[in-house]
Amino acid sequence: MKKKIFKSYEFFLLLLLISFTIIIGLINPAFFSIGTLFDVIRLQTIYIIMAFGLLPVLILGGVDISFVAIAAVATFPVHMWLLKLGYEGGIWLYYVLSTTIGVLVGLLIGFLLDKFKLRIFDLSLGMNTMLYGFVLFFVGSLTNFDMPAGMVGWNKNYLVVVESVVGQSGLHVSFISIIIVGVLLHLFLNYTTIGRSIYAIGSDKSVAIRTGFNLKKTYLFVFAIMGGLSSIAGLTYSVLEANFRPHLFMGKNMQVLVAVLLGGASVTGGKGSVFGVFLGTLLIGLVNQALVYVGISTKWYDAVIGAIFISYAIFQAVSTRKD
Repeated sequence: MKKKIFKSYEFFLLLLLISFTIIIGLINPAFFSIGTLFDVIRLQTIYIIMAFGLLPVLILGGVDISFVAIAAVATFPVHMWLLKLGYEGGIWLYYVLSTTIGVLVGLLIGFLLDKFKLRIFDLSLGMNTMLYGFVLFFVGSLTNFDMPAGMVGWNKNYLVVVESVVGQSGLHVSFISIIIVGVLLHLFLNYTTIGRSIYAIGSDKSVAIRTGFNLKKTYLFVFAIMGGLSSIAGLTYSVLEANFRPHLFMGKNMQVLVAVLLGGASVTGGKGSVFGVFLGTLLIGLVNQALVYVGISTKWYDAVIGAIFISYAIFQAVSTRKD
């Protein structure tokens, strides 16, 4: 068992994270701090949740880019509608309504995929454009900064606060959502029939169907999860930033996709883990912070992430050939 852990991709990724942290810390000792870790987690919380939602899709053997648009359509219209009603309560009604919309959109995607035998990427491309267009045309095109009284200050609701080079850094209460979602998703993927069917279909779709796995049910579960977690991420981000945007996360789908792939998932399906995705997303967050600490402009962020992903792709290709 121990040998298996030490040979796993997740263990390799953990070593990479530790090595990267040590190297940057040697260049700038200020990087060695709990505050830095808290800052990374706070900035990456929403991307971790979205990456968790995208993970089952990649295990299934597909690539989806519409999850960012689902986040927008599940948050901005809800916010504008509740403001119109004069709502001044807390965040929980927002979560209930937004998650419901996200799940329903996910179920629609799953239904269309099964009913018309569409390719996941093709449908997601159309859904991404359509959902953003719906929000911008029917709801509004301007960022809204009005917050209900019951939600004011929630973005500063920390579990722990420490001193850091930027003053104070805190572990935000939203971190709890990462733990809860991560544990539940891990249990779902590894210990339920639907979870096993996702891996089976991703590994060999025809064999999985002949074995008796229900493709329609699997599609519905996978995309309901993606839609629900995308809406949770979108709402969490909006409240943390204290504004609601109709174009929320536009252009950020590739960043999340890279994080999931770096975490060990594959576009060909059949593999991927929750812990690996968590580490992959954390690595991207550390890279962003590291650029600041070593004095490199954050304009280089996308280039660095792209280079890391290309290196990963080459590593995967070489490893596959050796096997």
